[in-house]
Amino acid sequence: MIRLLDKIVFLFSVITLCGLLGAYTARYVNPDIFVIPSLLGLAYPYLLVANILLLFYWTARWKKMSIVTLLVLCAGIPFFTSYYGTHRSDAASVSSDISVLSYNVRFFDKFGWSKNKQTYNKLLDYLNRFKGDFSCLQEFPANNTSLPPQQIIKGLSTYPYHSLHKDMAIFSRLPILHTGRITFDKSHTGSAQYCDVLKGKDTLRIYNIHLESYRLGHKERKFVKEITTGATQDFSKGVKNILSRIVRANKARARQALLIREHIAQSPHKVILCGDFNDTPLSYTYNTICSQLMDCFLQKGHGLGNTYIGEFPSFRIDYIFHSPDFITTDYTRHSINLSDHYPISCKLKIRPYF
Repeated sequence: MIRLLDKIVFLFSVITLCGLLGAYTARYVNPDIFVIPSLLGLAYPYLLVANILLLFYWTARWKKMSIVTLLVLCAGIPFFTSYYGTHRSDAASVSSDISVLSYNVRFFDKFGWSKNKQTYNKLLDYLNRFKGDFSCLQEFPANNTSLPPQQIIKGLSTYPYHSLHKDMAIFSRLPILHTGRITFDKSHTGSAQYCDVLKGKDTLRIYNIHLESYRLGHKERKFVKEITTGATQDFSKGVKNILSRIVRANKARARQALLIREHIAQSPHKVILCGDFNDTPLSYTYNTICSQLMDCFLQKGHGLGNTYIGEFPSFRIDYIFHSPDFITTDYTRHSINLSDHYPISCKLKIRPYF
């Protein structure tokens, strides 16, 4: 009986080990060319937990498979640190030059997601109380008759400058010198804007991006809830529908990331990039954009970095990056439950060059 169990667990171990190794390649394989690694990258947390449990099993059984599993897990330590921060902030002892907030505000709750009529006012109050230099907002209701953007602009009275584009907004306490946008394919829902702001005698380029979503509607969200309760009736059809949306979005984000990287490479100014990537740190999207920039979470993040609160598993999909011209002195994920995302902020110091 034990031998049979070992054979079954061994087969499961081989599958999960191959899956984890495949997830490690997700950062480097363009899903537009081969999509499987990107799907494994999304499953990374589950593959990681499964292999840790299997490591305990094989260790208890005193089998060589424990060594193989341990080696594969150790090879993934750099990827694990992008999900769980081990740093402590030194913001109290180090001065900063720039303070940044990034927040997907979910259209200021115009759909009544929170079931609280005060959410709109609470969001305005929260953003006004932020003492930083600028706030990058995603899912801003720029074209909405029921909640006119001018009403929100007036409500965010502590920001004298702003720039809007589609469902994006940058509110700044620094003078905006120039604004622009990055054009994506017309079939894509993603969007990207940028503006050049004046900080003392320095000009900084601020990017605010919201990459392709999975476009999951009420039916898909209902299906996910049914899975968790075991009440689903058409499992295969539901999985196929969601999987097709994930594949389509992964490919679209890869194209968007390449355009953003190219645009950043041509920037004549120091760069700060904020946004909702709709993708995890173990993704081609993340690696493509981050190749020229530095992730504030990796430098000063502490604890579980998840930023999404919705129906689906909580991942880190919101980011603040910057060019090597800055040093991160502080990174904070704010536990504010006013959207389906947590806001994140960081403090930066301009790197001295001698």
